[in-house]
Amino acid sequence: MTNAITSTGLSVNTLATTTANIVAALQGIYGTGIQTDQNSPDGQAIGISAQAVTDMLELIVSVNNSFDPDQAFGTVLDQRLAINNVKRQGGTYTVQPIDVTVSGTVTLAGLDGNYASPTATAYTIQDSSGNQFILAATTTFTAGLTSADFRAQQVGNVTVPINTITVPVTVVPGVTSVNNSSAQISIGQNQETDPQARTRRQQSVANATSGNSQGLQGKLLALTGVTEASVFQNRTNATDANGIPAHNMWIVVAGGSNAAIAQTIYQTISDGAPMKGRVTYSYLTPNGSYFPAAWDVPAPESLYIKFTIKTTVPGFDFSTSAIQAYIAANLTYGIGQFAETSSITAIALMAILAQGGGGVPVLVQISTDDSSWTDYCTTTTLASEFTVAGANITIAVV
Repeated sequence: MTNAITSTGLSVNTLATTTANIVAALQGIYGTGIQTDQNSPDGQAIGISAQAVTDMLELIVSVNNSFDPDQAFGTVLDQRLAINNVKRQGGTYTVQPIDVTVSGTVTLAGLDGNYASPTATAYTIQDSSGNQFILAATTTFTAGLTSADFRAQQVGNVTVPINTITVPVTVVPGVTSVNNSSAQISIGQNQETDPQARTRRQQSVANATSGNSQGLQGKLLALTGVTEASVFQNRTNATDANGIPAHNMWIVVAGGSNAAIAQTIYQTISDGAPMKGRVTYSYLTPNGSYFPAAWDVPAPESLYIKFTIKTTVPGFDFSTSAIQAYIAANLTYGIGQFAETSSITAIALMAILAQGGGGVPVLVQISTDDSSWTDYCTTTTLASEFTVAGANITIAVV
C-alpha cells in the first residue's frame, strides 16, 4: 500500500509497512546481507526512522480527519462549526439571591459592567464548601435585611443547599450576616462540550428547512444564548400521552431572548399552527399583525442518587463531599432525558479515581422523590430535565 488520497479517503502505511520499505531500500543499496534485526545498531536506526515517519503520517491523518466536524475537537472543532454558522455555547453563571443584613448604611461594591468577566472582583461571600458568590451590582444597603443578587464566581453548574452561604470573604464593617434563604434564580450551564457541539451542528443542517420540527429545533439551537431546544408535535386528533393537544406543537427552549425565539418560530412554522406553552410572546410581523408564539422553558426536576464505595485499598480516606461535587458538576441531563445508573456509575468511578482510586462504586440507585429507589427514571414531562445537586447524593463507604 502507498500513502495516497483516493476516492475512499486518505490511506497511509502502517509502522510495519514503513519499516519493511526502509529495510528493502537499504538492502537495495548495501545488499541483502546487512544486519537489520531489532537488536542491531542498523535495526535500531531503522526503527527510529520508521517511527518518525509513522508519527508524521498519523499527524497528517489527524489533520485530514479534523476537516470532518464530526471528528474534530477543541479549537479546531470551533473553526469547523463556523462553517455551518454554529458557535460553541459558552458557560453561564448561577445567580443566587442573598439576604444581606447590615447594622447601618453600607455600600458594597458589585461587578456592574464586569458582570461577565471571569476574573472580576467585588464583594464576595461563600458557603462552607468554598463555593464563592460575588455581588452582581453595587448596592447601598440600609439597616436591616435586604435581598440582593449574587453571581457565582465559577462559571457552570454551581448549586448549593439553602442556608449554607453564610461566610463573608470580603470583610466590610457593618455587615452582620449573609444567607441564602431561598433557591437559585437560575443555575449556570457548563460550557458546551465537544460531543454536545457536534450534536448541535448535526441538527443545524436542518436550518434551511421550514414547517417541520427538526428545522425549527436547529434554528432555535443556533440562536445566541440558547443552550437547549426540543420540539414535539402531536399530529393526531386527540391529546396524546405527553399531554400535547391534538395537532399542537410543544416547543421547549432554554436560554435566549423571547423576541428572538418568537421570531424564529414565526419564520419557521405555518401561520396559525397551535402551540402549547406557558411562555407567550406576540411577535410583530412585517405586515403589522402580531404572531402569538408559545413555548416552555425546561422545568428542573431533582434527581437523588445513592451508592456505596467498596474500598479496595484498606484504610483509604475518601472525601465524600468532593465526590458529591464532582458528580454534580459532571452529570448533566437534557430536556426530557431519562436517567439510568450505568452512566452514573461511570462518573462516580471517575470521581473516585480523581482522588487517587482506592475504591469502586457499587449498589448505585436513583430516585425522583428520595424514597422510591430504582435504576431507571424518566422525567415527569417532556419539558422537564433532571438536575443533580451534591446535597442529593448519598454515599456510604464500606
